[in-house]
Amino acid sequence: MLASLLALLLAAQPPSWQQERAWHNEARSAAGECDGPALALPPMRGINHRVEARRLVAAMLRVDPARCPGVREAALRQIRVRLGVPERGDVDLELLELAWRAAAEGRGMAPDPVLADRYGRMLWLFDDHPPPLPRWPERARRAWLERSQTVALLAARNDALGLRTVRSLEAEGLLRLRRGRPYYDPRRGGALLESGMLAFNMENRLRVSRLFTDGVHLPRDYARAARPFLMLAALRGEIAAAPQRELLRIGRLAAAAARTPEARAVALRILFAAALDGRHGSREALAAMLARIGAAPEVALAPGDADRIAAVMTREYRIAMPYSSDDEPAQLTPIGLRALVGPDGHIAFVQLTAPSGAPLRDRAVLAAWAEYAADIDLSATAAGRFVWVALPPVEPRPRG
Repeated sequence: MLASLLALLLAAQPPSWQQERAWHNEARSAAGECDGPALALPPMRGINHRVEARRLVAAMLRVDPARCPGVREAALRQIRVRLGVPERGDVDLELLELAWRAAAEGRGMAPDPVLADRYGRMLWLFDDHPPPLPRWPERARRAWLERSQTVALLAARNDALGLRTVRSLEAEGLLRLRRGRPYYDPRRGGALLESGMLAFNMENRLRVSRLFTDGVHLPRDYARAARPFLMLAALRGEIAAAPQRELLRIGRLAAAAARTPEARAVALRILFAAALDGRHGSREALAAMLARIGAAPEVALAPGDADRIAAVMTREYRIAMPYSSDDEPAQLTPIGLRALVGPDGHIAFVQLTAPSGAPLRDRAVLAAWAEYAADIDLSATAAGRFVWVALPPVEPRPRG
């Protein structure tokens, strides 16, 4: 009975799992009786043949060839068979790195600088931690990178979500902005540079901001320009100064260009995020934008809109307010909020109506709204106009 159940489970696994399992068994067989210290690998929790097979062949390349003759060579043969031709978008970077090291350092083979450079080029193109390639001058690298064939390799890798790397996204994104080249495609380039994998790179955030504000490659889109910086709304102090300054720059451009109520709502949303700490003249820019919008009626949230708010914001409040300050009072009151909803159905501005008694927690709530206001559709409440609404009160301390 147990054997039958095991057979069914194995049959249900995807082919790749069974291939990795077979490779792991082959590698163990090739290691044979070698007892070199490199093969004294700590046991893993559970079974992951993909990880274990790669871990084993990497260790086999490190054994002492005098103590374990033929083991390095056996490992390298297995790596090369599974690696295949390296010049392709879906090349396995783990195996490629092992093959490069073997060729560069002479593991399981005589050192082969030419082959090492061939492997190294693909690692340089795709891997976030590329190897040094002293034989490949910078000018030659640039020329190779800018070939249409190289861009096609990058595109093939970036089209597969599970294979993308920060390096591949950034490289193709910038190449797609090379005007006059056959692969010039600013829409694709912009989408690649907006990828979440590049979100922690401040230089790339600024690239995206300039791309959507200068109008050189793409139509101006101030909401997309601001998006990478809205993710930093919760930052405080000096670390927040640069993002807030950039948001203010984008917000002022958006305000100057705004000719419709919808465009004014976008500008206000950006200036709201820029003015969380009131620096660099942001408070005045925000007040001027609110004055341009003028009076708006007070309305109640339409049926279902409170639930839509809770679905997005409940979790974000818990993330935004995990910490307390030393001067925080023991008793805090619920945070009252009032919001201006734009004609596009998204909240453009939020203000406190009832502080909690803990300024940092109040600010955290506003920062959460600055980041996520555009994610909640309140079109039923807005009915195509600017309206003020009372938002559901917020507990000043996260629960659960």
